[in-house]
Amino acid sequence: MIAGQATRRAIASAADRVLLIRPDGHRVTGTELQARTEALALALRQQGLAGQRIGLWSQNSAAAIEAHLATEWIGATRVPVDPGAPPAEAAAVFAAAGVAGVVTDAAHAGTAPAGALVHDDDAPLSAPGSLPDQEVDPDTTHLLYPRMATQGQFLAVPMSYANWAACMAINAELYRTGGYGPGFGADECFLTTQQVMHGTGMLGTFPFLHLGLPQVVLPRFDAVAVLEAAIRYRATATFFVPGMVTRLADAVAEAGLDGPGPLRRILYGGAPMPAADLRRAIEILGPPLVQVYGRFEGGWPLAILGPADHAELAAGRSRHAGSCGRAIPQTELRIRPVPGQQDGWGELCVRNGMVVSAWADPDGWCGLGDLARLDDDGYLYLGARLDGMINTGSYHVYPGEVEAAVAALPGVQAVLVRGEEDPDWGQAVTAYVVPAPGAPEDLADRIRGDLRARLAAYKIPKRVIAVPSLEAVHNR
Repeated sequence: MIAGQATRRAIASAADRVLLIRPDGHRVTGTELQARTEALALALRQQGLAGQRIGLWSQNSAAAIEAHLATEWIGATRVPVDPGAPPAEAAAVFAAAGVAGVVTDAAHAGTAPAGALVHDDDAPLSAPGSLPDQEVDPDTTHLLYPRMATQGQFLAVPMSYANWAACMAINAELYRTGGYGPGFGADECFLTTQQVMHGTGMLGTFPFLHLGLPQVVLPRFDAVAVLEAAIRYRATATFFVPGMVTRLADAVAEAGLDGPGPLRRILYGGAPMPAADLRRAIEILGPPLVQVYGRFEGGWPLAILGPADHAELAAGRSRHAGSCGRAIPQTELRIRPVPGQQDGWGELCVRNGMVVSAWADPDGWCGLGDLARLDDDGYLYLGARLDGMINTGSYHVYPGEVEAAVAALPGVQAVLVRGEEDPDWGQAVTAYVVPAPGAPEDLADRIRGDLRARLAAYKIPKRVIAVPSLEAVHNR
């Protein structure tokens, strides 16, 4: 297959139509995006990075999207790191992944690994020439999504070029056929506000480019800025995690508006949303809400709770409260029995073109590690994780990584990390610490402070609880 062929064609076909809108209102046409991305791709080829693993570390911007696209267009593997990660964590991921080079923006250039290439909106990296088509095996890794890098362990999800193409095609089809709400038309405009390395890239940012449709790119989420941008640029669709939904609802209510302006499909997912918050969000934001459920190893999305379901929830008539929706037509779901679980509950397994082969069995079924059940109407309900992974505000945190970081700090004799229920985050990363003899009284504050240089903010424990031993904690 030709790397990035569908998106290259869509961007080229857009020609003088606007595809990207920056926060300052600057508009980038299809012709301009194609030229900048190809020039960057040629520069990466000159560095010998075609077909290699390339680290990406940038805040949301047009240039960040160009870096993702250019990496694809030269048949390389993207290894993105959240822009909020501290330099030590970014370096650990890039080292564990064995990247051959790193592309970053000006904001991260000073702390990026030595030799990193800078590509920014105002300082693009480029080389002259004509970019040739790049042949890739469909099984070549397109996106290596990092989950954990600590003490020599590296856990990442290797999405292939075939997986990525399936994800783009499925999402485009869901938009066109009303899977994300009715009335998808030529006036659609996406609003990218979550960082593109996460779910928004798979559900909106890149599918909209695949469709040749425009989007507004904000550097980060801010509820007031999102509302202002949606109104100013007539954005019709976006993707949030649950906490963003509640903050947008607050912003709409404080502004005294009757709904979220032109936004007519607000996709959200990544973590459970408290029932009270969801009811309030539906009352304020109304029909645009669409819940999605997915996993990088199994596909985004896998299930959808659509606008009609939200209307039923708002009216108090829904028989499916607490569900994350029904399976999309393009996937199969089944529940694999797990010993010790109550009837109907088991591990959720999926099979579709988005499933990462390294995580699947010989028949193509991928076990997602989520306890789940299906009701008689085909609605999916999720329970706990089988592997202890913590889902906090849609971010996935592995306890072992946090435990290793805490255990390395002075004043810590032993530590246990787990997720505990939290109304704001779904689960809060919680550390139970046995202080070493002579540990300072403010050990908890010191732990959180020291971890800021080691871990991304979402991995730092929300609660640090001193205990005399871990035995009682294990027995709870």
